[in-house]
Amino acid sequence: MSEAVKIDLPEDQEFFKLNEVCKLANVQPYMLRFWGTEFEQLETTMTETGQRLYSRPQMTLILEIRRLLFDEGLTIAGARREVESLLESGKLDLIVETAEKPPVPGKPVARKRVAKKPKTKAAKPKRKTKPEPAPEKEKAPEVDKVPQADVQPLLATLRGVRKELAEIVEELKGSS
Repeated sequence: MSEAVKIDLPEDQEFFKLNEVCKLANVQPYMLRFWGTEFEQLETTMTETGQRLYSRPQMTLILEIRRLLFDEGLTIAGARREVESLLESGKLDLIVETAEKPPVPGKPVARKRVAKKPKTKAAKPKRKTKPEPAPEKEKAPEVDKVPQADVQPLLATLRGVRKELAEIVEELKGSS
């Protein structure tokens, strides 16, 4: 990882649960699940209870993806290109652990995640009934339009707030 904040991973730990990865990488679980769909190298293994497990090299990759997205400001596509480039150049070594490896004592047996087949619902028999007539719509109460004269002071106030916000943003840009 280049110029990234180094995070010390526990030496004796080869696999990390989703919540552990979230804490170490400081990201939300939905982000990791999404990244798993965008980066093929992050395909997780699952325990018998369905919990996602990430290997140590995948953890390194997650930290690099986080750096690229959050620190460098790249898009997902840009981060994907950068990760591919780093992998090809050998700067990022990723050896994805497989489930065929003997399980670590005290750890659940990991298995590859298998895509579930979509459930199909049995067709319900159609009833031959007459459709009920649509209920009559009640007329919506008429809304009185606010006269233009009453709106102008509000618009002037909003313009003033916008101007103040722009000045604050410029001031903040100048101080950093």
